[in-house]
Amino acid sequence: MNPQYRDYVELKVSRNRFMKELGFELTEIAEGQVKGTLIITEIHEQQNGFVHGGVISSLCDMACGFAAYSMVPNGVQVFTVELKVSYLRPGVGEKIIAKGWVLKPGKRFHFCESELYTINNGKETLIAKASSTMGVVDDKVNDKYGG
Repeated sequence: MNPQYRDYVELKVSRNRFMKELGFELTEIAEGQVKGTLIITEIHEQQNGFVHGGVISSLCDMACGFAAYSMVPNGVQVFTVELKVSYLRPGVGEKIIAKGWVLKPGKRFHFCESELYTINNGKETLIAKASSTMGVVDDKVNDKYGG
């Protein structure tokens, strides 16, 4: 769909201040899918020592959103319309791996999914799954690729 999709996703990542504050980094960008990591620190934990549900839902949302951005032309914007997160296990470990992909791209909506895994003592454990609907809007006003 977009031969410059990596550059476009990287542009959107560079503009995401919240992502930087969390410490979430994308490690892989492919057409229709992304992967990223977050080193778990005390700032990410809730009162019982587990990764906070808000952090988990944010990572699910970002993984879906950046996967969606990899499937649109430069200048087209993507935003979350709906996000459903299933918390499967407590977030405990040293690191979180987030994987997001586009299940079905569309003209106005992309249907996406994501999964989060913790790494604890070398063991990978699935802790959350999400499904989302991403709106797709041709809005080039604040985009360096826009007209």
